[in-house]
Amino acid sequence: MPTDSVIVAAGASTRFGSADKLTADLAGRPLIAWSLAAFEAVRGLGCLVVVAAPGREAEFEDLARTWCPRVCFRVVAGGARRRDSVEAGLRACSSRYVAIHDGARPLVTPALIERTIEAAQGLPGAIAAVPVTDTIKEVRGGRIVGHPDRSLLWAAQTPQVVLRQAWFDAAAMSDNDETDDAAMLSRLGLECAVVEGSYDNLKVTRPLDLDLAARLLAAREAAQ
Repeated sequence: MPTDSVIVAAGASTRFGSADKLTADLAGRPLIAWSLAAFEAVRGLGCLVVVAAPGREAEFEDLARTWCPRVCFRVVAGGARRRDSVEAGLRACSSRYVAIHDGARPLVTPALIERTIEAAQGLPGAIAAVPVTDTIKEVRGGRIVGHPDRSLLWAAQTPQVVLRQAWFDAAAMSDNDETDDAAMLSRLGLECAVVEGSYDNLKVTRPLDLDLAARLLAAREAAQ
């Protein structure tokens, strides 16, 4: 059954500086173009919904038309919070499961997207994640109050695939925002599967991340 996808691209890029990271040049393409092209290559993709900042819908329609011309796509306006933007995207979808991806993760691969979709089948959802490599401390008021077991900790990435109706049901429980979609589903006590992602699947937050992404893309191309 075809699975719809949502690429969230409505953020303000406040930590990136004055430029918009989603349209910043990355190896000759706008950064978001790499995600658009990756999703276009996914087998069994349904409709691709791009969630843009209000007023930028036409700009992102042009980007989608250029970089994923062979798929059905829609562009909708996002909201002030991540959950508002995800909800806008999900409401534009019709499939039972939906793959949600942050547009600021340009190195996602079609293979990772497909593995995450497959892992979600029959479950509330599935997410891409990687084991943490740093020692993590819980800190409150400038003091360490906890020493979590690193072997149990994973860093969440996207894509995150959710049972669409379950996401709506969980969101209806509270108007509070969540940092990711697995956390949203956990409001209902639902547990998502975890698919091991890639440390290359970084989120571009600061200009330094853009430089790193360019190096990783160059290494990927050289290895082909």
